[in-house]
Amino acid sequence: MYSHFTQARLIRGIHPVQLVCSSRQFASLATLEKNYLPGQQINGFTVTKTKTIPELEMVAVHLKHDYSGAEHLHVAKDDDNNVFSIAFKTNPPDATGVPHILEHTTLCGSERYNVRDPFFKMLNRSLANFMNAMTASDYTFYPFATTNKVDFGNLRNVYLDATLHPLLKNLDFAQEGWRIEHADPRDETSPFEFKGVVYNEMKGQMSDTSYLFYIRFQESIYPSLNNSGGDPSNITDLTYSQLQEFHAKNYHPSNAKVFTYGNFPLEDHLTELDHEFSRFEPKKPDLEVKYPISLSDTIRVVEEGPIDPLSDPSRQHKTSMTWFMGPTTDVYETFCLRVLTSLLTDGHSSPLYQALIESDIGTEFSPNTGLDTSSPVNIFSVGVQGVATNNLQLVEQTIRTTLQQTFDDGLDLNRVEAILHQTELSRKHKVANFGMNLLYGLTSGWFNKVDPMDMLEWNNIISRFREDLKKPRFLENYIECFLLQDKPVFCFTMSPSASYGESLVLNEQERLAKKLSEYSAQEKDELTSVGLELLKKQEEKEDLSCLPTLHIQDIPRELKRVELDHTTISALPDAKIPVQWRITPTNGLTYFRSLISLKDLPKDLHIYLPLFAECLTNMGTHSQSMADLEDEIKLKTGGISTGVQVRSDPNDIDAWNLSLGISGYSLDKDVSDLLRLIRILLVETNFENTEKLRPLLRQMASGAADQIASNGHAYARNAAASTLTASGSLSESLSGIEQVQFIARLDGYDDASLLLISAKLRQISEFVLSTSGMQIAVICGENAVRENELLLTRFATELATLKEITAGNLVGSATANQFNFTSNTGKTSKTWYTMPFQVSYSGACVRGVPYTNKDGSSLQVLANMLSHKYLHSEIREKGGAYGGGASYNGASGIFGYYSYRDPNPENTLRTIDRAGEWAIQNSWTTRDLEEAKLSIFQGIDAPQSVESEGMIPFLNGISDDMRQTRREQLLSVGLDDIRGVAEKYLTGGLRSYQVAVLGEAPEWANETNGWTVVNSSVEGSMEDAKREILSDSM
Repeated sequence: MYSHFTQARLIRGIHPVQLVCSSRQFASLATLEKNYLPGQQINGFTVTKTKTIPELEMVAVHLKHDYSGAEHLHVAKDDDNNVFSIAFKTNPPDATGVPHILEHTTLCGSERYNVRDPFFKMLNRSLANFMNAMTASDYTFYPFATTNKVDFGNLRNVYLDATLHPLLKNLDFAQEGWRIEHADPRDETSPFEFKGVVYNEMKGQMSDTSYLFYIRFQESIYPSLNNSGGDPSNITDLTYSQLQEFHAKNYHPSNAKVFTYGNFPLEDHLTELDHEFSRFEPKKPDLEVKYPISLSDTIRVVEEGPIDPLSDPSRQHKTSMTWFMGPTTDVYETFCLRVLTSLLTDGHSSPLYQALIESDIGTEFSPNTGLDTSSPVNIFSVGVQGVATNNLQLVEQTIRTTLQQTFDDGLDLNRVEAILHQTELSRKHKVANFGMNLLYGLTSGWFNKVDPMDMLEWNNIISRFREDLKKPRFLENYIECFLLQDKPVFCFTMSPSASYGESLVLNEQERLAKKLSEYSAQEKDELTSVGLELLKKQEEKEDLSCLPTLHIQDIPRELKRVELDHTTISALPDAKIPVQWRITPTNGLTYFRSLISLKDLPKDLHIYLPLFAECLTNMGTHSQSMADLEDEIKLKTGGISTGVQVRSDPNDIDAWNLSLGISGYSLDKDVSDLLRLIRILLVETNFENTEKLRPLLRQMASGAADQIASNGHAYARNAAASTLTASGSLSESLSGIEQVQFIARLDGYDDASLLLISAKLRQISEFVLSTSGMQIAVICGENAVRENELLLTRFATELATLKEITAGNLVGSATANQFNFTSNTGKTSKTWYTMPFQVSYSGACVRGVPYTNKDGSSLQVLANMLSHKYLHSEIREKGGAYGGGASYNGASGIFGYYSYRDPNPENTLRTIDRAGEWAIQNSWTTRDLEEAKLSIFQGIDAPQSVESEGMIPFLNGISDDMRQTRREQLLSVGLDDIRGVAEKYLTGGLRSYQVAVLGEAPEWANETNGWTVVNSSVEGSMEDAKREILSDSM
């Protein structure tokens, strides 16, 4: 997996996210600190530093391996969800993606685990709630998280052997990296083409224009640090020997940093690590820190990029300005700069947001906007996308003028207090993945020679900052020091090119032709032989007995239930609102969530619901600007979010529910403000504020193609499922391609039409305020229950009073415009959505059963077995897609197939077509069944954050009794059940599936072959758009 880590906009790293509960006995912090004193030697390691962080109830211990010099940071905390990571400094020597391809190939077999792809196979031999490997810009790391101690040891051993003793076979390099192979390896007459998992992954990554902008920006400002993920045009220059050399140079204990976290004993970790590391001779590590360009004068760079077909064709430029703001090794100054840059860019009240976005110069901030602390230099960028050609110079002028004006006027210290308040809340907020967040927050700095102990100084940093904030113009001085007085700046612009996609295709063709021209006839025959050899290897049955595993007995038979209480609030004599209570320690926080039923909302308003939900937190009121309202929200709460939820009934796949969800949390003492602010958003939002509506639409529409490119398989699956159930149809309308295209069309409306949109939003608001279908869930500590009951009663009474007033204002009958749905089951549809992607995304769906139907458990297990035993090999290993598999959504009752960043959708669809018959005829084993169940229960039994406790019954209507029954059914699924559901639901192949594919349409996707090809670009005149909304209003 390739990741580019940035830390823009949000204040991260200084306080990752917060506490987790545990039931195990755990030594006190004082005892832990005394056990690990500097200079103490433990199992081949020497303690160098120890630090107690009482506010986070943990002790950090830094150690160094005596023989190899490997560093180890252990964070001891009473948390069952233990984390392990081994990371290596991997400065990329060029743009061939060697760190990324190495990350893949290390996981294809090792000395101790000599099987194909042991990493993937461990996914269903473990109960880990997180397993991955990731390539950052200058390091590569391999993390996992699990609550099971045996599982932890198994995975640690696999990770260590994979990274330190990989087999690195040439065939694995060809499969995972790149190769030239016949389109059909068995057909020598089929054309040669480039293949490879990483090669196609990065073709898909480059189809995301936001990523493309960011990586081209990085390459320009940071030429010393090449593209670690790999540019497809360069990947094909990498040789097998270069891969081996890169591993030998960089994957060595002397070049490694190990991180462990949780309540498993440090001594156990050190024993295993010492055993592995002592096998290596010490060597001088390559820990060179790379630096960006020297910015002694202003530099301007312009690159070309693709056109987004779902965005305004006249506003396709992206542009930014960048400054260097001192070394990241000064942790305190970096924190101050995080606060400052957040004040400048984050939220409605930030001066740069108002000057650039609200003014409509750009539609949204550019992907690099914010403070990036992942390099040795703090890099601050401000930019916008969705810029017209004639506004490019205006962007730079506006940024400079705004920074100067902000410096002259001074910063609002109330906004600073709001940021500090968010910091306090984040430290109290209990999350299940705290250890992983800590790892993400520390690793980049650790490799850039920032002392991780300094990064853990939460309280000292905050205390010092509060004192310094008393000094006159403390933060403003940073503006003057780094951003004003003609300081040199790096200006980067990406301009749209209509021929960009064609040039990539031509480049690939030319590269392929050039390489083939250099091959002799014998070498071309060898390409054919290698292709067949790889195919043979991919189809071999393997003995996996060398891999460690858990067993079905390791899965508890009983569901871990949380105790819930249910009451009602009598808002008015005839208005009772059900409330679900989860009473548990929360560190003094109260979590609030409500659902308002929209079941009877007129169907013509459904598609406006996502926009309505966004408006609630973006428009402001008639008496209070959104900037002021947002500042108050940040000062009093941990945030308020809104959204639309669709769900099927767990007992009836054809029954559905549609709700508006509102959630937020605050300190117990601020719950009255939390509820007051939620009431303001619900009741007083000014939907006629077109000055806010226009930029909101621009932001929602901006980068629409990128939204799809980053999650294309989900969009394809969503589109395919839309004809099978009512909830599937609603989901497509509210969160699928249909919604993306709708928002893109709204963005094209003229100013006069904005009032027509406002009228639709007002209709929804009146319905929301008049409906009686509200339910509430609260999570809080025992001592906050009584006060919260009183506050909720007042809140509900105020809304109920408004309901009586609003109900009289509703015009017409909602029942005359009800949503009705007829399933397309038994028929087939194949739709191809044309998108400017270098690779494709596929989805094929078939209707399943309600959650409470026993067949659902068998379908869920079957989907997992097909993914691991058939689809992964056929779609990824042989087909070259980055990902592919099957899934069964028990809540929605949809069985779906997918492929992700897929160069060969025709092969994928053939594979899917055969999947049902393959499942019936395959000689399944009880081990296959056990592995599938282990994989499924990784998700079911994953640790939960406090705010999520009790949310499955509240949000999905699935009770704990239903879940217990489902659990027992899953554990009891047998091989006959698997074959039975495969025959019952999947044997029709594509003839009975609903299929959707996203990407450039090939010639065979035509009407003759049963395909409907949909042009996904936004077309039509302003008058067409206006007629559309007018017709909806009639």
